[in-house]
Amino acid sequence: MSEKASNRNQNSYVEKISTFEKVAYGGGDLASNFVLVLTSTFVIFFYTDALGLSAGIIGAIMLFSRFADGITDIIMGYVMDKTRSKHGKARPWLLWLAIPIGISTILVFLVPNLGDVGKYIYIAITYNLVTTFLYTMINIPYGAMTSLMSRDQNQRMIINIFRMFMAQVGALVINACTLPLVNAMGGSAHQKSWVIVSIIYGVIATALFLLCFAKTKERVAIQNDKSKKLSFGTSFKLILKNNYWLLLVGIWVSMVLGMSMSMSVGTYYAKYILGNENYAGFLGALGIVPILIIIPLTAPLNKKYGKRNVALVGSFISILGQSLMLINPGSATWLMVCTVIKGVGSATLSGTMFAMIADTIEYGHWKTGTRVEGMLYSSTTFGAKVGAGVGGAVALAIIGAAGYNGFAAVQTPSAVKAIKVLYLVVPIPFMLIIPILYGLYKLDKIYPKVIEELRQREEGQQKAM
Repeated sequence: MSEKASNRNQNSYVEKISTFEKVAYGGGDLASNFVLVLTSTFVIFFYTDALGLSAGIIGAIMLFSRFADGITDIIMGYVMDKTRSKHGKARPWLLWLAIPIGISTILVFLVPNLGDVGKYIYIAITYNLVTTFLYTMINIPYGAMTSLMSRDQNQRMIINIFRMFMAQVGALVINACTLPLVNAMGGSAHQKSWVIVSIIYGVIATALFLLCFAKTKERVAIQNDKSKKLSFGTSFKLILKNNYWLLLVGIWVSMVLGMSMSMSVGTYYAKYILGNENYAGFLGALGIVPILIIIPLTAPLNKKYGKRNVALVGSFISILGQSLMLINPGSATWLMVCTVIKGVGSATLSGTMFAMIADTIEYGHWKTGTRVEGMLYSSTTFGAKVGAGVGGAVALAIIGAAGYNGFAAVQTPSAVKAIKVLYLVVPIPFMLIIPILYGLYKLDKIYPKVIEELRQREEGQQKAM
């Protein structure tokens, strides 16, 4: 591509989006984390240690939920691509589902005393209501909004940074405050304490989703958009032709698999190895602090070195942090140091992932002639959610088989060993896959050509109309 064309491309999709709109959009991911972290990380501990239910059975329910969740992700992406309303194709879902998801978050913790079988049935219904249906139906359109708010690559990058910064704020607050807040309300062994906290989080999430809807705007409207006319099968075939999207799916699945297996036993590790369950939230929060500091700095780094290169370096830093944990795994202080190092690496992945997914949407449109942002984004989260489900279920099945009992004051040596291996060792091989896949990602280099040729096609279509 000529220098003239390249310069013209740099000005083709330059847009100004207010800081408040970016904050409002980031508020959607803040809301998502209030729901997601509470109903994925801490709910396991609630089920086993507050209700005394089997870790193995809870793991099986969650495994089913994650697979079902992955399927509903793809279906929701297809539905979103066909949505047409005065509010756009993604934003209206925030309005329609903000209140239902807040209420359903509370229902997860209102488990009635119906006997163990009745409790498992109730959990299967309410947990799937939140994660498999409502969270999917609100989060898929929310995530796809990055590609609908702007086609300006720099604006997308900044939007993504606001989003991930506020998502990490949500994760920080929940990790740092949930167990202390639960204990302040009466203790983690009492269901009432968890219900009160879920009400607080549910109300906050609802308000943030409504703010996100009210203060954001969809600007990308494609002339002669074919996505509404496509069958589900055709849409799915189109996304499989997007090789850079496939690489990002592989990266995300690898990251989530290792992370979910470790996080699923994080509270148990803190309670039985470090001697204080509150360390789990503190370590989780500590890992987020460097992400909050570094994510804003990724914008100039991404612009200068490219998103792929920045993320690649970060993946090696994350591996280093996880590996160093093995030196002194019984020391909470040492784990804090290692967690900070991991957080530095995670910041670059968080600061680039969704902007890169948005880029693959443009690439898929350029390559196939059809834009299917809903299907592309939802299929990405499908892989991540199935990975999280498999990782969490496998981890719970392992500690259950090793003899873990939530009501026991002291766990068996085999259960303790299983918790240690899952928390310390298992994430490493999954983390090693990530830099290999990043090495194959070359879209940053050809993106100017992609966006310029899309512009030329659309100008030609407008002249022909």
